[in-house]
Amino acid sequence: MKYNIKASIFVFVMFLNIGFSQNLEIFFEKGNELYNKGEYELAIVEYNKILNENMHSNELYFNMGNSYYKLNRIAECNYYYEKALILSPKNKDILENLSYAKNMTLDSIEELPKTQFQEKADSIISFFSISTWAFISIGLMFMFLVMAMMYLFSFKPLLKRVYFSLSIILLLISFVISTFIWSESKKIDETKMGIIFSKELSVFSEPNNRNEEIFILHEGTKVQILDQLTGWEKIKLANGSEGWVIKDQIKKL
Repeated sequence: MKYNIKASIFVFVMFLNIGFSQNLEIFFEKGNELYNKGEYELAIVEYNKILNENMHSNELYFNMGNSYYKLNRIAECNYYYEKALILSPKNKDILENLSYAKNMTLDSIEELPKTQFQEKADSIISFFSISTWAFISIGLMFMFLVMAMMYLFSFKPLLKRVYFSLSIILLLISFVISTFIWSESKKIDETKMGIIFSKELSVFSEPNNRNEEIFILHEGTKVQILDQLTGWEKIKLANGSEGWVIKDQIKKL
């Protein structure tokens, strides 16, 4: 379990953000100091001051997850580690701490097996965040423009063929990445995930209390939200199980 709190990158990002209030840096540093003193609830108060200003970072979420973990707040620590992981999918510290947080939950849910193609695709996709893939696509497009200009202003046939070939390759790769970004962004928008915050949550076969209770879930479990009706939400677990729960028991990621 990685208890070290993260500070340097967060502070650096804050300095880059034009017009960012200096008070937010103070809140973050004060939160870290309180955490190191073992005053976790007070540290969370300081971190929340930053969130209230609509500032987000994986370092902030990671520190909040650590604070809630120390307080044995199962739902909250899972929630904030998951939020941190969205912003930094390959971060080893976040992945390690999230695995510890998941072990605190009462529900043991095994994911449906994936095909080899799905595993390879997920491995490639998760290698960078969506924003990083976007920067890569922009960089490739810039390189394409450079190669195209070199092609136009080159007088040697061999070099013209090389520049032309490289520009086409760069354009195709940029197009593939752009298509992937669009597809993943759409999937993220359509896929709503959340963490159960209720200590115990009954799952029904239909959206009313008169129907059969098919199973019970507990705080900290991650679910996918499929649909909503008045006062109800349809959820799906990683193992494929589905059901209806009373609304407002799940905090969306």
